[in-house]
Amino acid sequence: MEFEEFEAQVEAFRVERVGRRYPPGFQLFDSWIATDADLAAVETVLRTRLPSKYKRFMQAFGGGVFSFVEILPARSPDARSEDLLSVNTGVFAVPNFVAVAPVGTGDWWGFVSEDGVCREQVSFLDHEDGAVQFDASDFYEFVSSRGLRVGV
Repeated sequence: MEFEEFEAQVEAFRVERVGRRYPPGFQLFDSWIATDADLAAVETVLRTRLPSKYKRFMQAFGGGVFSFVEILPARSPDARSEDLLSVNTGVFAVPNFVAVAPVGTGDWWGFVSEDGVCREQVSFLDHEDGAVQFDASDFYEFVSSRGLRVGV
């Protein structure tokens, strides 16, 4: 999927939800936008190049809540929340895997990293056995199916 198609899906999703009532404090989207410097710092610390579609998403939409999925921000907006570096450099970091979205069960969605380059595909990491399995061909497809629930 290309960015323009994904962007059109996001806009259609927003338009379809205009006027709906949600509980107080509920929001469909956060927008902790990542800068070039934020993403470069993450790549330097993690010693891997992030996928281009993922970086474009982070610069356009950012981390936080994205409808039905949560995306880790590049840098925590309040220094208390998890972000890419705290999750991927801490005690629970998994070698050759960059976690970008919590599943909510201790498992993660993210990218397999080989030789300092992340694959474009999004994979699912099972925290219990370390198994990694394919989930989506690229980040736009992942966020479309998991966040916007297009095609579900």
